[in-house]
Amino acid sequence: MRATDNLRSDHALIERGLAVLRQMATHIELGGGFPAEDCALALLFLRDFVIGVHLHKEARLLLPAAAMHGAETIAQVVGEVLRVHEEVTELTHSLVLFWEPVILLSAEERLGFAETVAAVVSRLRRLQVVEEGTLFPVCEREVPVDDQLDWLQQFASIEQARGGQPVWRERIAPLAARWLV
Repeated sequence: MRATDNLRSDHALIERGLAVLRQMATHIELGGGFPAEDCALALLFLRDFVIGVHLHKEARLLLPAAAMHGAETIAQVVGEVLRVHEEVTELTHSLVLFWEPVILLSAEERLGFAETVAAVVSRLRRLQVVEEGTLFPVCEREVPVDDQLDWLQQFASIEQARGGQPVWRERIAPLAARWLV
């Protein structure tokens, strides 16, 4: 398995988690009760897996290698990707404000939650398109294999602290069963 295959596999899991979060946001926006426990787990997934594992793997290994070995335009793409990483992190922190509301959310708060979820989802999906369409192929083509030899080992080390794909796939499964029907 190449490191980029590992990241593509992360993307598939992230897409599932985002679908769950989007369904929750739609439910909340339409006036449904706030699913505090489910939402807490979905936000933990965003914080620990998406930001703490996946984006960290990219920022630590893939993005610097792509910038160093790719053309000048690739370095610009890497800069944009890192900027969007920061936006996703900030938006995720904003979602935590809604995590366990004490009272029912107002119509404005429900809309704010749904809009923030939509912003996170759109940015993460945009990242996936840029990464899979541009950056991953650059790494596969331009970064010497010797430079990538320990990437999977480093990925495993990053995953160990917050959980890798198997852990999060199992944790997200009950949410998907409830929300993606």
